[in-house]
Amino acid sequence: MKIPDQLGNITTVGFRFFGFRSIPDQDLEQTGGDFFTIVKTFEPIDIFVEKEKYHLRADQMIFVGPGRSIDMSNLRVGRGYVLRFTAEFYERSVEDTATIHSPVFFGERPVLYHDSCFAEHVFNQHITIRLGRASMQGNYIFDLVAHHCVESLLLDVYHEVSAGGQMLQQKNTSDIGLVNHFSMLIHKHCREYTYVQFYADQLHVTARKLTDICMATTGKTAKSMILSVLVQQAVRYIKHTNLSISQISYEMGFNDESNFRNFVKKQTGHIPRMLRGS
Repeated sequence: MKIPDQLGNITTVGFRFFGFRSIPDQDLEQTGGDFFTIVKTFEPIDIFVEKEKYHLRADQMIFVGPGRSIDMSNLRVGRGYVLRFTAEFYERSVEDTATIHSPVFFGERPVLYHDSCFAEHVFNQHITIRLGRASMQGNYIFDLVAHHCVESLLLDVYHEVSAGGQMLQQKNTSDIGLVNHFSMLIHKHCREYTYVQFYADQLHVTARKLTDICMATTGKTAKSMILSVLVQQAVRYIKHTNLSISQISYEMGFNDESNFRNFVKKQTGHIPRMLRGS
Protein backbone atom coordinates (compact mmCIF):
# COMPACT_ATOMS: atom_id res chain seq x y z
CA MET A 1 0.00 0.00 0.00
CA LYS A 2 1.33 3.40 -1.01
CA ILE A 3 1.80 6.26 1.46
CA PRO A 4 -0.46 9.35 1.12
CA ASP A 5 2.10 11.36 -0.87
CA GLN A 6 1.70 8.73 -3.59
CA LEU A 7 -2.00 8.12 -2.99
CA GLY A 8 -2.86 11.80 -3.11
CA ASN A 9 -5.14 13.04 -0.37
CA ILE A 10 -8.13 11.14 1.05
CA THR A 11 -11.20 13.33 1.36
CA THR A 12 -14.79 12.51 2.31
CA VAL A 13 -17.59 14.53 3.84
CA GLY A 14 -16.24 15.88 7.11
CA PHE A 15 -12.87 14.10 6.90
CA ARG A 16 -9.52 14.84 5.21
CA PHE A 17 -6.18 13.06 5.35
CA PHE A 18 -3.03 13.82 3.38
CA GLY A 19 0.74 13.74 3.53
CA PHE A 20 2.62 17.02 3.81
CA ARG A 21 3.70 16.98 0.17
CA SER A 22 0.14 16.55 -1.08
CA ILE A 23 -1.57 19.27 0.99
CA PRO A 24 -4.19 20.90 -1.28
CA ASP A 25 -3.49 24.53 -2.11
CA GLN A 26 -6.70 25.70 -0.42
CA ASP A 27 -5.56 24.10 2.85
CA LEU A 28 -2.12 25.72 3.03
CA GLU A 29 -3.34 28.83 4.82
CA GLN A 30 -6.92 29.24 5.95
CA THR A 31 -9.20 29.57 8.92
CA GLY A 32 -9.92 26.14 10.30
CA GLY A 33 -13.68 26.62 9.91
CA ASP A 34 -15.51 23.65 11.35
CA PHE A 35 -12.50 21.35 11.12
CA PHE A 36 -10.51 19.93 14.02
CA THR A 37 -6.89 19.48 12.88
CA ILE A 38 -4.16 17.05 13.94
CA VAL A 39 -0.68 17.50 12.48
CA LYS A 40 1.73 14.57 12.92
CA THR A 41 5.38 15.09 12.00
CA PHE A 42 8.39 12.77 11.86
CA GLU A 43 11.05 15.47 11.69
CA PRO A 44 11.39 18.97 13.17
CA ILE A 45 9.21 21.55 11.46
CA ASP A 46 7.47 24.87 12.14
CA ILE A 47 3.75 25.53 11.87
CA PHE A 48 1.87 28.80 12.38
CA VAL A 49 -1.42 28.91 14.26
CA GLU A 50 -3.12 32.29 14.59
CA LYS A 51 0.14 33.77 13.23
CA GLU A 52 2.10 32.30 16.17
CA LYS A 53 4.96 29.92 15.36
CA TYR A 54 5.08 26.48 16.97
CA HIS A 55 8.16 24.30 16.61
CA LEU A 56 7.35 20.60 16.38
CA ARG A 57 10.05 18.07 17.13
CA ALA A 58 10.22 14.64 15.51
CA ASP A 59 7.29 12.36 16.41
CA GLN A 60 5.20 15.22 17.79
CA MET A 61 1.57 16.08 17.15
CA ILE A 62 -0.21 19.41 17.42
CA PHE A 63 -3.97 19.66 17.99
CA VAL A 64 -5.75 22.73 16.61
CA GLY A 65 -9.41 23.44 17.29
CA PRO A 66 -11.92 24.76 14.75
CA GLY A 67 -11.99 28.42 13.87
CA ARG A 68 -8.26 29.00 14.28
CA SER A 69 -6.17 30.11 11.31
CA ILE A 70 -3.44 27.67 10.29
CA ASP A 71 -0.52 28.32 7.93
CA MET A 72 0.78 24.96 6.69
CA SER A 73 2.91 26.22 3.80
CA ASN A 74 6.14 25.14 5.57
CA LEU A 75 4.90 21.57 5.91
CA ARG A 76 5.32 20.70 2.23
CA VAL A 77 9.07 20.33 2.72
CA GLY A 78 8.78 17.87 5.61
CA ARG A 79 7.64 14.33 6.41
CA GLY A 80 4.33 13.94 8.12
CA TYR A 81 0.56 13.99 7.86
CA VAL A 82 -2.42 16.27 8.34
CA LEU A 83 -5.71 14.81 9.52
CA ARG A 84 -8.83 16.99 9.69
CA PHE A 85 -12.39 16.20 10.69
CA THR A 86 -15.60 17.90 11.73
CA ALA A 87 -17.57 17.35 14.93
CA GLU A 88 -20.44 16.02 12.81
CA PHE A 89 -18.12 13.35 11.40
CA TYR A 90 -16.58 12.31 14.72
CA GLU A 91 -19.28 12.61 17.38
CA ARG A 92 -20.99 9.26 17.88
CA SER A 93 -21.17 9.10 21.64
CA VAL A 94 -21.00 11.26 24.75
CA GLU A 95 -17.38 10.16 25.13
CA ASP A 96 -16.56 11.43 21.63
CA THR A 97 -18.11 14.78 22.48
CA ALA A 98 -16.16 15.06 25.72
CA THR A 99 -12.90 14.23 23.93
CA ILE A 100 -13.06 16.81 21.17
CA HIS A 101 -14.69 19.54 23.26
CA SER A 102 -11.87 19.37 25.79
CA PRO A 103 -8.64 21.35 26.33
CA VAL A 104 -7.06 19.13 23.67
CA PHE A 105 -8.69 21.38 21.07
CA PHE A 106 -10.19 24.24 23.07
CA GLY A 107 -7.33 25.27 25.30
CA GLU A 108 -5.97 28.79 25.25
CA ARG A 109 -3.14 27.57 22.99
CA PRO A 110 -2.76 24.46 20.82
CA VAL A 111 -1.54 21.34 22.63
CA LEU A 112 1.77 19.80 21.51
CA TYR A 113 2.16 16.14 22.36
CA HIS A 114 5.17 13.86 21.95
CA ASP A 115 3.90 10.50 20.73
CA SER A 116 6.71 7.94 20.82
CA CYS A 117 4.27 5.05 20.20
CA PHE A 118 3.43 6.23 16.69
CA ALA A 119 6.82 6.28 14.99
CA GLU A 120 6.68 6.67 11.21
CA HIS A 121 6.51 2.98 10.28
CA VAL A 122 3.92 2.30 12.99
CA PHE A 123 1.83 5.29 11.93
CA ASN A 124 1.88 4.13 8.32
CA GLN A 125 0.80 0.64 9.30
CA HIS A 126 -1.95 1.55 11.76
CA ILE A 127 -3.25 4.78 10.22
CA THR A 128 -2.11 5.43 6.67
CA ILE A 129 -2.45 1.97 5.16
CA ARG A 130 -5.72 1.29 6.99
CA LEU A 131 -7.24 4.51 5.66
CA GLY A 132 -6.01 3.76 2.15
CA ARG A 133 -7.59 0.30 2.18
CA ALA A 134 -10.81 1.50 3.78
CA SER A 135 -11.19 4.25 1.17
CA MET A 136 -11.72 1.49 -1.40
CA GLN A 137 -14.39 -0.31 0.64
CA GLY A 138 -17.24 2.18 0.58
CA ASN A 139 -18.31 5.07 2.76
CA TYR A 140 -19.72 3.04 5.65
CA ILE A 141 -16.53 1.03 6.21
CA PHE A 142 -14.33 4.05 5.64
CA ASP A 143 -16.21 6.16 8.20
CA LEU A 144 -15.85 3.43 10.83
CA VAL A 145 -12.12 3.00 10.18
CA ALA A 146 -11.47 6.76 10.00
CA HIS A 147 -13.30 7.29 13.28
CA HIS A 148 -11.21 4.61 14.96
CA CYS A 149 -7.98 6.10 13.57
CA VAL A 150 -8.85 9.55 14.93
CA GLU A 151 -9.83 8.02 18.27
CA SER A 152 -6.52 6.17 18.56
CA LEU A 153 -4.62 9.44 18.08
CA LEU A 154 -6.78 11.34 20.56
CA LEU A 155 -7.16 9.01 23.52
CA ASP A 156 -3.65 9.14 24.96
CA VAL A 157 -3.34 12.89 24.76
CA TYR A 158 -6.91 13.38 26.03
CA HIS A 159 -6.27 11.31 29.14
CA GLU A 160 -2.93 12.98 29.76
CA VAL A 161 -4.39 16.43 29.33
CA SER A 162 -7.32 15.55 31.59
CA ALA A 163 -4.90 14.30 34.23
CA GLY A 164 -2.81 17.46 33.95
CA GLY A 165 0.29 15.56 32.84
CA GLN A 166 1.81 17.66 30.04
CA MET A 167 -1.06 20.05 29.56
CA LEU A 168 -0.19 23.63 28.76
CA GLN A 169 -1.47 26.02 31.40
CA GLN A 170 -5.14 26.69 30.96
CA LYS A 171 -6.74 29.84 32.37
CA ASN A 172 -10.31 28.69 31.77
CA THR A 173 -10.24 24.99 32.52
CA SER A 174 -13.41 25.27 34.64
CA ASP A 175 -15.19 27.00 31.74
CA ILE A 176 -14.13 24.23 29.37
CA GLY A 177 -15.45 21.67 31.82
CA LEU A 178 -18.75 23.52 31.93
CA VAL A 179 -18.99 23.51 28.13
CA ASN A 180 -18.16 19.79 28.08
CA HIS A 181 -20.98 19.14 30.56
CA PHE A 182 -23.31 21.35 28.53
CA SER A 183 -22.47 19.41 25.37
CA MET A 184 -23.24 16.12 27.09
CA LEU A 185 -26.57 17.47 28.34
CA ILE A 186 -27.46 18.65 24.84
CA HIS A 187 -26.93 15.17 23.40
CA LYS A 188 -29.16 13.75 26.09
CA HIS A 189 -31.99 16.29 26.11
CA CYS A 190 -32.01 18.30 22.85
CA ARG A 191 -35.10 16.51 21.49
CA GLU A 192 -37.07 17.66 24.51
CA TYR A 193 -35.48 21.00 25.35
CA THR A 194 -34.09 23.50 22.86
CA TYR A 195 -34.10 26.59 25.08
CA VAL A 196 -30.92 27.69 26.85
CA GLN A 197 -32.54 28.26 30.23
CA PHE A 198 -33.16 24.55 30.79
CA TYR A 199 -29.44 23.75 30.45
CA ALA A 200 -28.39 26.81 32.46
CA ASP A 201 -30.59 25.58 35.31
CA GLN A 202 -28.98 22.13 35.15
CA LEU A 203 -25.52 23.72 35.26
CA HIS A 204 -26.47 26.25 37.98
CA VAL A 205 -25.52 29.32 35.94
CA THR A 206 -27.54 32.05 34.23
CA ALA A 207 -28.44 31.68 30.58
CA ARG A 208 -26.37 34.79 29.78
CA LYS A 209 -23.29 33.40 31.52
CA LEU A 210 -23.64 30.06 29.74
CA THR A 211 -23.81 31.81 26.38
CA ASP A 212 -20.79 34.00 27.21
CA ILE A 213 -18.72 30.96 28.25
CA CYS A 214 -19.72 29.03 25.13
CA MET A 215 -18.74 31.97 22.92
CA ALA A 216 -15.36 32.35 24.65
CA THR A 217 -14.63 28.61 24.51
CA THR A 218 -16.09 27.44 21.18
CA GLY A 219 -16.95 30.59 19.24
CA LYS A 220 -20.61 29.52 19.22
CA THR A 221 -23.58 30.67 21.27
CA ALA A 222 -25.29 28.22 23.62
CA LYS A 223 -28.39 28.27 21.39
CA SER A 224 -26.40 27.51 18.24
CA MET A 225 -24.71 24.57 19.99
CA ILE A 226 -28.13 23.14 20.89
CA LEU A 227 -29.44 23.54 17.34
CA SER A 228 -26.23 22.11 15.87
CA VAL A 229 -26.57 18.86 17.84
CA LEU A 230 -30.30 18.67 17.09
CA VAL A 231 -29.75 18.97 13.35
CA GLN A 232 -26.85 16.46 13.46
CA GLN A 233 -29.14 13.90 15.05
CA ALA A 234 -31.93 14.69 12.58
CA VAL A 235 -29.61 14.29 9.59
CA ARG A 236 -28.38 10.93 10.93
CA TYR A 237 -31.99 9.73 11.14
CA ILE A 238 -32.70 10.95 7.62
CA LYS A 239 -29.60 9.37 6.08
CA HIS A 240 -29.33 6.15 8.05
CA THR A 241 -32.89 4.98 8.78
CA ASN A 242 -35.93 4.05 6.69
CA LEU A 243 -38.29 6.08 8.86
CA SER A 244 -40.54 8.50 7.04
CA ILE A 245 -39.87 12.22 7.41
CA SER A 246 -43.06 12.44 9.45
CA GLN A 247 -41.83 9.72 11.82
CA ILE A 248 -38.42 11.36 12.14
CA SER A 249 -39.97 14.73 12.94
CA TYR A 250 -41.90 13.06 15.77
CA GLU A 251 -38.75 11.28 17.02
CA MET A 252 -36.92 14.59 17.06
CA GLY A 253 -39.59 16.24 19.19
CA PHE A 254 -41.37 18.27 16.51
CA ASN A 255 -45.17 18.40 16.68
CA ASP A 256 -45.52 19.45 13.07
CA GLU A 257 -43.74 17.91 10.09
CA SER A 258 -43.64 21.20 8.20
CA ASN A 259 -41.81 22.85 11.13
CA PHE A 260 -39.26 20.02 11.04
CA ARG A 261 -38.76 20.40 7.29
CA ASN A 262 -38.26 24.14 7.67
CA PHE A 263 -35.81 23.60 10.54
CA VAL A 264 -33.69 21.16 8.51
CA LYS A 265 -33.74 23.45 5.46
CA LYS A 266 -32.68 26.46 7.53
CA GLN A 267 -29.85 24.61 9.29
CA THR A 268 -28.45 22.62 6.34
CA GLY A 269 -29.61 24.47 3.24
CA HIS A 270 -31.34 21.30 2.00
CA ILE A 271 -34.79 19.82 2.39
CA PRO A 272 -34.90 16.42 4.16
CA ARG A 273 -35.69 14.54 0.95
CA MET A 274 -32.50 15.83 -0.69
CA LEU A 275 -30.41 14.83 2.34
CA ARG A 276 -31.84 11.32 2.20
CA GLY A 277 -30.70 10.93 -1.37
CA SER A 278 -27.19 12.37 -0.79
